Amino acid sequence: MLNNTTNRDGLDVSQFFWLLLISFVVSLGARRLRVPYALALVVTGLAIGAPRLLPQAHLEPQLLFSVFLPPLLFESALHLRLDALRRDWKPIAIYTLFGTVCSTFIVGGLMAWLLKMPLTVALVFGALISATDPISVIAIFKRLGAGRRLTLIMEAESLFNDGVAVVLFTVLLGAALGGAASLDSGLWQFARLVLGGAVLGALIGALAARVHLELDDHLVEITLTTVVAFGAYLGAEALHLSGVIAVVVAGLTIGNFGQKTMSPSTRLAVTAFWEYAGFVVNSLVFLLVGIEVAYVNWTDKIGVAIVGALVVLAGRAAIYPLSFVVNRVGGDVPNAWRHILFWGGLRGALSMALVLGLPENFPQRETLVAATFGVVLFSLLVQGLSIGALLQRLGLTGPRARSPRGNQRLASEIAATRAALAHLDQMRTGEIYPAWIVETLAHDYGRRLALLQPALESSQPQDGLSEEKQVAEVRSQTLTAEKNSYQEAERQGLLDDDDWRNIAARIDAELLALQLKLAAP
Repeated sequence: MLNNTTNRDGLDVSQFFWLLLISFVVSLGARRLRVPYALALVVTGLAIGAPRLLPQAHLEPQLLFSVFLPPLLFESALHLRLDALRRDWKPIAIYTLFGTVCSTFIVGGLMAWLLKMPLTVALVFGALISATDPISVIAIFKRLGAGRRLTLIMEAESLFNDGVAVVLFTVLLGAALGGAASLDSGLWQFARLVLGGAVLGALIGALAARVHLELDDHLVEITLTTVVAFGAYLGAEALHLSGVIAVVVAGLTIGNFGQKTMSPSTRLAVTAFWEYAGFVVNSLVFLLVGIEVAYVNWTDKIGVAIVGALVVLAGRAAIYPLSFVVNRVGGDVPNAWRHILFWGGLRGALSMALVLGLPENFPQRETLVAATFGVVLFSLLVQGLSIGALLQRLGLTGPRARSPRGNQRLASEIAATRAALAHLDQMRTGEIYPAWIVETLAHDYGRRLALLQPALESSQPQDGLSEEKQVAEVRSQTLTAEKNSYQEAERQGLLDDDDWRNIAARIDAELLALQLKLAAP
């Protein structure tokens, strides 16, 4: 369980608005300049924090843990598939558990030796700095076309690593503050936090999956997933279990079992919502990381930051001997991947929030804060900016996994146009607006649809998709937009409940058939 004992002013509504606006502008610029938006946000945060343009904007530990962390973890876990995790469970488990533990004790031991600090204090730093953040790395992987399996291992290792690191931090912090420090009690506390959080997350996820089976309303089901994300974290923390582990397991349960009980259109809506939530929260967090780092007086802390960065790299180097073990047990991790796993272990907001949440009277707290901020800045700006070049040098970038942007854009326009036409059809029967207005708009949308369909049909298949599957994709998007439009009409009273259920059943049956066609080899 994490306790925040710091007292600093949090974000108010106006600060939140300005951060959101800045994040939006920076994301647009990063997209146009083709640079990782996470790194662009950190640099922007440094530029904002140095002149104190937003004096009340701080990365509050309580804000991160209670508001930002649950959606970040849930969104990541929602997209991980158990079959893929089962295939690569050996490298993921070894890197997650043994890698985090090795990093904690290597970093802690070196910090105690080099900076002459108590070992218990140094181990607390080793635990909090072992939490990795792969957001910017994964974005670079996707842009450069890195292999899916490498991307999966990196993402899954980081996701579970966060939970293990936070649990280790909790156990070691208790020991540093004078709690039980025996090996038996530490192992018992570790097991209780991890296993208890996992069981609670699985129970909450399974219960929600059962409720999803009785629902067919994308807005209600999005709300339910939100309740699961925050409920799993808050419930685990209230029971003195690992909230991080609980959220991850709940997200995996919903993503692999709960989504199977959702209608296809609801599944798409839930996915889109969590992608948006993850994007917004990540944008705010990276911007706050840059602002927070800029507030540190680095005049007499450069040495500590450099030592911290070198020591953390030494701890991360445990990847190499662990990779030997992974390959001995059949994990099949190529040599070139080891360098990427080592250099791609970036640190981010979670480490900063953990160190800021330390009690004010914690021994050598200011030294740990400076070391953590230095490590985060080094990893994001140096490692983050060079990981792409390393991927290319090692020959791990194939042909880019280009999404058929032209086709997707045309398909989206067609889906939106069809949804508008379907809604106009309902408005004809409602007799609320003059008929000439409805007919004029219907004519315009019909003419637009007539122009868009030939353009899509003339586009060439991409990414190995047959024309038949492209048609299925477009039809799936169209049906989803159509169903959402009908549902909105039902909400507004323009469509009877019985008619809506019949229409929804028909559309869901078609969507299911299309999904089976798309999944076929």
